[in-house]
Amino acid sequence: MSRTRAPLSIEQLKEIQGRNDSPDVLALLWEVRRLRQIAATADQLDRSLGPPVGMPGLLRASLRVQLDGGYMVVMRLPPTKPE
Repeated sequence: MSRTRAPLSIEQLKEIQGRNDSPDVLALLWEVRRLRQIAATADQLDRSLGPPVGMPGLLRASLRVQLDGGYMVVMRLPPTKPE
């Protein structure tokens, strides 16, 4: 049996904030958002690198298992305009 809980949804996080809007809770919710953004960036990078091979592939496969096991927010950035 895994000790890891299922990830909280955005709706659940909003409910938590609604029940307790103390500065500590707000700080924790911002940290959750920051960490989810890091995970989304890692996911995007991993998907852009092609097939995982060799030792780097083993590390990427381990990362992929963790990314696929958690809640992932796919963030789409607007296209940048050439200067």
